[in-house]
Amino acid sequence: MKADLVITNARLVDHSGEQRGAIAVSGGRIAAIGGNDAMPPAERTIDAGGRVVMPGVIDPHCHLGVNYDFDEDIRTETAGAARGGVTTILLFARSMEQKYVPYYWDRRERGEQGAVVDFGFHFGIQKAEHVSEIAEIAEQTGVQTFKCHMGYEVGNSIGIHSSPDSWVFAAMREAAKLPRGVVAVHCENTELVELLKPEMKATGRCDLAAYSESRPPFVEEEAIERMIHLAEITGCPLYVVHTTVAAGPTMAAAARVRGIDVWIETCPHYLTRTAYDADLGTTAKISPPLRDRTQLDGLWKGMLNGQISTLGTDHVPFKKNGGDIWSEKPGVVSFPWELPLMLHFGVHERGMSLQRLSELNSYNPAKRFGLHPKKGSLSVGGDADLVMIDLDEERVVEHPSGKGTCLYEGWKLKGWPVLTLSRGDVVYDAAQPDAEVVYGRGRCVTVPDAERYWD
Repeated sequence: MKADLVITNARLVDHSGEQRGAIAVSGGRIAAIGGNDAMPPAERTIDAGGRVVMPGVIDPHCHLGVNYDFDEDIRTETAGAARGGVTTILLFARSMEQKYVPYYWDRRERGEQGAVVDFGFHFGIQKAEHVSEIAEIAEQTGVQTFKCHMGYEVGNSIGIHSSPDSWVFAAMREAAKLPRGVVAVHCENTELVELLKPEMKATGRCDLAAYSESRPPFVEEEAIERMIHLAEITGCPLYVVHTTVAAGPTMAAAARVRGIDVWIETCPHYLTRTAYDADLGTTAKISPPLRDRTQLDGLWKGMLNGQISTLGTDHVPFKKNGGDIWSEKPGVVSFPWELPLMLHFGVHERGMSLQRLSELNSYNPAKRFGLHPKKGSLSVGGDADLVMIDLDEERVVEHPSGKGTCLYEGWKLKGWPVLTLSRGDVVYDAAQPDAEVVYGRGRCVTVPDAERYWD
């Protein structure tokens, strides 16, 4: 029986190790892994020429349909994700207008009409009523990750409602009852932010660093420690999103020794940019803020020693409003460049192993959010979500669409994806830059249990 595709002469790498050989794809799944001569005949054969083939990137943290229409974002941004080797995205979505069950079915249908790669959801706790809906949401949608926000003062520029500890604790109690329940928390002490921000504004400073200094590292550190304690009491898995502080990975590692299930996520901008970079202005505002070089270097230590669990882009294509730092919207875009950034600054500059990068980018998010063994590794029977990488290729970052804020435009990076497969379909090929993009082939991966086939 013929395979649909065989990739030969590849350096096959995932979280578990590395081997030289070939990989066969049939019916959207990995059909065989082994030597070149062991592969079945195929409709198409691609010679990797010794280049790396890894599981596609699973981005566990992004936001679409916040500023632009969701139908537009799901098309443009998932196409950009495919160019970056991303084969699955998980959206942190929030709804104030309707309950999450009908919201899910609406967004799922619209997403599947436009997405280039697979997608799924986490839901935000934006009012007390959302906590009481958790069991129903999980049963009817399959969504079992719920995000609590902190650090957003009343009247903030993007309308987020910060969670008091009572919401977090109650959400954790409910999520702990679910088979894959997780509470994700944006950790900043909201009351300290509300105290310190007016004090910094009173100085007259409006620079990017002033925003960072108005919510210093201890504001985040205190909140992380407090959330770890609530996770310990409730027995709920804790996922700390977009960590900016070097102490965060250390605190989480110590908690895991005590048996607490806590994972740390960080983002490429916190590993490559600081609030003191001379070329950055107010449009580089992110929440939580960029830090200084000490925090950046500390995060890299956690990346290399295993204390950080996942990478998320926190990709959000906001239209910046052009105001001062205090009123500007926070958020940047990173889908197409996360993998090249990590190859350049992690693999080439700091000696990070490709195996560790695959763990951060694929295996760990798949495990945390219930997608493994369907996704996240090179496993026979799993989805053929693959990215081929040329470690030696150098390109300059370009952001021709201008949609959202890119912090890396003009940077020359070494190591780029050259081919991306999503469930066996080629969704990006650097050798065919003008190839037609196929919209509406992506599928929702957070589904009710009745639809799951990989448990």
